[in-house]
Amino acid sequence: MLPIMKKYLVIAILSLFLVPAMAQEHNCGNCPHHQQHKGQQTSGKSCCSQQAKKTINGLPAEIVKAFPTAKSVKKAEKGTAVYDASKNLLGYAVYSKPASNGIQGFAGETPLMVAISPKDKVLSVTMLDNNETPGYLQKVVSAGLLKAWDGMKVKRAKKANVDCVSGATFSSQSIIATFRAAIKNW
Repeated sequence: MLPIMKKYLVIAILSLFLVPAMAQEHNCGNCPHHQQHKGQQTSGKSCCSQQAKKTINGLPAEIVKAFPTAKSVKKAEKGTAVYDASKNLLGYAVYSKPASNGIQGFAGETPLMVAISPKDKVLSVTMLDNNETPGYLQKVVSAGLLKAWDGMKVKRAKKANVDCVSGATFSSQSIIATFRAAIKNW
């Protein structure tokens, strides 16, 4: 009986070290988990929270997506100031965290990055990594919820009456509340 217990003890100890390491490195794209997400992800969004934050030329991918000519960023009073190669201000990247902490969608928080022009207009809203069900998020994106505020002055966007997407109500409500939290102090 003692050799069997030793065997199980060795397996248990090895699993404490090996299983978390394997899970953290797992991002094959071919297993059932990744297959269900194929084609449902928005650009720059990861279905796995372990995946490293994507960057392009050293800048966060969501900033480059919103400001294609961005070359540098600098922390500003209201967000992250974004500059081009000539140091011209392109606008601001306003992240919803920590202002949106605790705002829950269907499967968790729905963090956003709001791109704002130097003239206080909403340029775009980008979903950041989250745990929402990809199918619900696809409904939200397809219905145009993330574009609902595009072109609005921030002052107007704060008060805009934006409808939830049918079939993705929890996710929609969370995104709307998260957007408002992100720009609250603008």
